[in-house]
Amino acid sequence: MKAASTHTVLRLCVLSCLFLLLFTFTRATAKMAFSPSRLGVLTTTEQGRRNRYTKQRDSSSSSGGAPDPRAEDQSLQFMWSLYRKAADADGRPKQHKLFGSNTVRLIRANTTRKHFHSSTNDLLYTYIVQFELEHLPPNKLLRASFVHLKSPVAPYPSVKCEARVSSTQPASDSDAVVLGPQSRWAESDVTSFVSEFKGGKLVLFVQYKCLKARLVRSTVLRRKAQRKRLPPQNHVRAPALLLFLEEEGHPMEWAKYVKAPSHPGSRARRSKEPGSIVSDIPNYKRAKNRVAKNQCKLHSYRVTFRDLGWDHWIIAPHMYNPHYCMGDCPRVLHYGYNSPNHAIVQTFISELGVADIPLPSCVPYKYKPISVLMIEKNGSIVYKEYEDMVAESCTCR
Repeated sequence: MKAASTHTVLRLCVLSCLFLLLFTFTRATAKMAFSPSRLGVLTTTEQGRRNRYTKQRDSSSSSGGAPDPRAEDQSLQFMWSLYRKAADADGRPKQHKLFGSNTVRLIRANTTRKHFHSSTNDLLYTYIVQFELEHLPPNKLLRASFVHLKSPVAPYPSVKCEARVSSTQPASDSDAVVLGPQSRWAESDVTSFVSEFKGGKLVLFVQYKCLKARLVRSTVLRRKAQRKRLPPQNHVRAPALLLFLEEEGHPMEWAKYVKAPSHPGSRARRSKEPGSIVSDIPNYKRAKNRVAKNQCKLHSYRVTFRDLGWDHWIIAPHMYNPHYCMGDCPRVLHYGYNSPNHAIVQTFISELGVADIPLPSCVPYKYKPISVLMIEKNGSIVYKEYEDMVAESCTCR
């Protein structure tokens, strides 16, 4: 009797365990089958991830599908600094030919090889850079320099580097240019190398000796550097070639744009422009001059280079105000209009009715240049002063 009872209890226990296992398995399967993600419904966590991905994708597509590389371009930042030094926000040059030329062209090396050596206290880099200067007109070159660029992600901010340039290896005998601890770049003159260049490809050797100074002598930082095994390009980058050129003729002298101070009564005494025919035409000055409602004058017109479809190659300025002249010319052209004798005679003939000819037109008289920073198709970054880009005054001719 006891054996049968014990056997019955054991059977009940085994059946109970099997039932619990089957129930647990069935419940887990039901959860998997009806989970929100499998039914196309996003959970809160999954929805957050999807939203973040969508935002990143949208921002990427709005910027052309890729992050803007200009933010980390040291060469571009250098040219931006040069541009801000030479021009204001509207592109007006602060000083005529501040750099001694009307064009500054930054050329990147089309071929670069580098070698890296490290000692206890020094980091030695040797760059062999090659530039394509096949189309460089030697008669337009005024001077040339190398722009030595420190990496923006350098592991040791206080590193000081000495740069030496040579046409042959090694470059240790040439004069050194120092990249200070807080400097992002430095220039060294290479005019002699470029001026002696006969065409084709210019090859130069640049040696950098970076002193680790106090920060790297620290045992802790030295161990960190050894663990990270930082690559050479984390300290200095390949130099860029800077060419100062005088392109497209000689810019007009800025003295012509300087307005003479006005003195009371001086305009009345100045009856005519030198060489003007006004005072020699009988009764011309006494003729009635009706003031036109829409008198010839200078008007403002601001336009962005994006509106012109030029924003893909023009970096600065963003806005351009060329001005324009519009209005009716007066029937008597006095000195203030700076009109040529031909326009004065044309007005006089039109007034007399001798021939059916039109009155002179309202057109720009004086112009000013603007400075432009742009990127060329080959990747060169160019600063250039363009003449006759902004109308300053109007005349009738």
